[in-house]
Amino acid sequence: MQADLKIIKFIKKHHVLTLSVILPDNTPWACNAFYVFDEQLMCLYFLSELKTQHAKAMLVHPQVAGTISVNPKTIAQIQGIQFQAKATQLQNEQAKQAYGQYYQAFPFARVIKAPIWALQLQRVKMTSNLLGFAIKTYWDK
Repeated sequence: MQADLKIIKFIKKHHVLTLSVILPDNTPWACNAFYVFDEQLMCLYFLSELKTQHAKAMLVHPQVAGTISVNPKTIAQIQGIQFQAKATQLQNEQAKQAYGQYYQAFPFARVIKAPIWALQLQRVKMTSNLLGFAIKTYWDK
């Protein structure tokens, strides 16, 4: 199912996500990461070294959640995405393709020697008060 164009436009417009994971000891953890969006695959790509808390967590519990949001000064400008996704450390050709997109968006990242991950979006809820107070748009894979 194709995602709503408002959702796609919002995700493409931004570049930082907040990722929530469950650590191997079953406690929660969150982090922020720069991402690029693969609209065709409905994936968010980001870099993370395997030694990070969130990478260790994703290897054990690949089901994750996250947000992409703006920081408005008024309630009328609230916009954001909440998502559920499946995290995968990419390898081989998939990694090569994702690195290409990531480095095009963030050329400085070429110096970071970290694995690239895909967050395959499973469910998205977008809130945008720009469309009307508490208006929600949903997408499910």
